[in-house]
Amino acid sequence: MNRRVLSAGVAGLAVISLLGLAGCSSGGSGATSAPSSELPDSVNLNGETVVSLFTSMNNDYYASWAQGAQRAVEAFNGKYVGLTNEGDPATELAQFQQQVDAGAKIIFITAPDPSNVPAMADIAQQNGVCFVNTWEQPTWTSPFDSGDQYVSYLTPNSEEVAYTVAKALFDKIGGSGNVVHLTGHPGATPDQLRNAGFDRALAEYPDIKVIAEQPGEWDRDAARQAMAGIITQVGVDKINAVFGQNDDVGIGALNALTEAGVANEDLPPITGIDGNLSTMQLIKAGQMFGSFSGIPQFQAGFSFVQALDYCKGAKVDPLNRMLNTGGIFVTADNVDDYINTYTGDNNPYDWVKMSRVAYPDDWDPQNEVNTIDMEAMWTMLEPKPANFTLPQAYSDALPNRDTVDAEWADHWKLLKN
Repeated sequence: MNRRVLSAGVAGLAVISLLGLAGCSSGGSGATSAPSSELPDSVNLNGETVVSLFTSMNNDYYASWAQGAQRAVEAFNGKYVGLTNEGDPATELAQFQQQVDAGAKIIFITAPDPSNVPAMADIAQQNGVCFVNTWEQPTWTSPFDSGDQYVSYLTPNSEEVAYTVAKALFDKIGGSGNVVHLTGHPGATPDQLRNAGFDRALAEYPDIKVIAEQPGEWDRDAARQAMAGIITQVGVDKINAVFGQNDDVGIGALNALTEAGVANEDLPPITGIDGNLSTMQLIKAGQMFGSFSGIPQFQAGFSFVQALDYCKGAKVDPLNRMLNTGGIFVTADNVDDYINTYTGDNNPYDWVKMSRVAYPDDWDPQNEVNTIDMEAMWTMLEPKPANFTLPQAYSDALPNRDTVDAEWADHWKLLKN
């Protein structure tokens, strides 16, 4: 497999061969599945309930998230509970409190927007819940603000992802032309970071013109309506490319163009970000150009394992409380390999092997992981508040950042070569 992996900490793309996926085997169904490492007693949950809170099962990304979450929890002999909030932060906050009241001690989440994250982190701190959060976080805040129980904040490097995808899209149309930019949910952390990455790429292409920019709300139908309005305003002939802030937004744009009578062979290149199976099929069919995948199965399972390890006594380096995770930029060149490794019944991860508690000497993240430069990330979104200071533990650990990043890289063996 020709896998293009976006570095979470370094600009650009690296090409890594995954031919003969290390540690993986194929069953009779043709699906890729990792061998299951022995489950040590130290991490055996013995039926303990583990909770994942996320947005919706009506979204391909979150359906894959739920799949990875359940597989990972069950690999540790836990009882998986997944609850959706359909985009309502208040619902998720109520669910969090209900599950804590019911006795859950490991909860990992994605949030509809950053607003409810501090409240959940406070509940976790007050009740001894091991809490890990992916994607959303209020600017100029961190897990350190809420105490030790907020174990880690995890996210792909959305600015770098958008920058790379935008550059590929601009190159696809020869470095000049009219581009429609459909964003996500205004104010969401990844949306703001992807805007910043898109703008950085745009600054390098003076002959690219953004002729329209509207929110797509992370939603296929909302994006379709937004794109239909843009088509009415500018006409399909003036649209040379579409940058969708996530896969559903890109598919919404595609649907609007199709409804406007654009034939497949005349479609402008369209990109997304998520790596959903439905998007992969559209890339195969030539209806979309590409999508960056943060590999939702991995994101969910890795989130859980970080929370589990803390609950089981692992010491968390301060720099590992804010982490970027890697992913894959998928185009027609590598879409078949991506589908056959990371989607559907394919389960390439050895979840137990991710655990530092289970395998203290040879744990393996099975993906790229890097520490986050907190100031650099938040500065892309808004100026640093006058009274802001880095958390002391984080600041004290910063001189060791290269060492911590090297540890992640050194332990990554499976799914690498």
